[in-house]
Amino acid sequence: MLTLVLTLAMLLSVMVVGAGAATFGDQESITNKEAVDVCTTLNIIGGYEDGTFRPAGNVTRAEMCKMICVALNGGKEPSMGSNLINTFNDVGKDHWAAPYIEYCVSQSIVGGVGGGNFNPNGNITGTQAAKMLLCILGYDASIAGYVGNDSWEMKINVDASSKHLYDGITGIDASAPLTRDQAAQMIWNALQANEVEYVNTFVPGPNGTLISQATVRDKVVG
Repeated sequence: MLTLVLTLAMLLSVMVVGAGAATFGDQESITNKEAVDVCTTLNIIGGYEDGTFRPAGNVTRAEMCKMICVALNGGKEPSMGSNLINTFNDVGKDHWAAPYIEYCVSQSIVGGVGGGNFNPNGNITGTQAAKMLLCILGYDASIAGYVGNDSWEMKINVDASSKHLYDGITGIDASAPLTRDQAAQMIWNALQANEVEYVNTFVPGPNGTLISQATVRDKVVG
């Protein structure tokens, strides 16, 4: 699915940039104009009714889940069905983002914040957004060490940097709330990145044995 989105996004970027795409009332305040043009054209990120984009506005955890789902569905609203499972105490079935959140949870793209909660209205950080994008590129959060250890942020940021997810975002503080402008750039970067896959290799184990170890690499196409 992501490969199809990439093809569509690349075509749109040529069309959008060449034609001058959507212009917001606060267009001059947008830093990553190409990324915003592509993401708004693909319906991944929308503007506001007053004609502004508000690039400095923060992205919530719920909003990021919606962006991910729309990106994975080629810019269209995905059909989530009605049989939702309530994973979190603070995300009821009537919450506007419940389908997007539950889908992301089902695909191991995102997790909770502890105590059975998701904190849908909390601001998402650059690192947390990078983790979601890495997962849609094929990284396994458990194997990659994104969960269950004290260095999870470092591991995410190392992989995010290797996949160029922070490219084009000058002076980003990955631990700070992510802005809409930055989110558009990170998503655009992810759409241009190679997906990954895991292969099992044998490495020396105890007492001269060989043990199988999962190693990540760029996915081989064709």
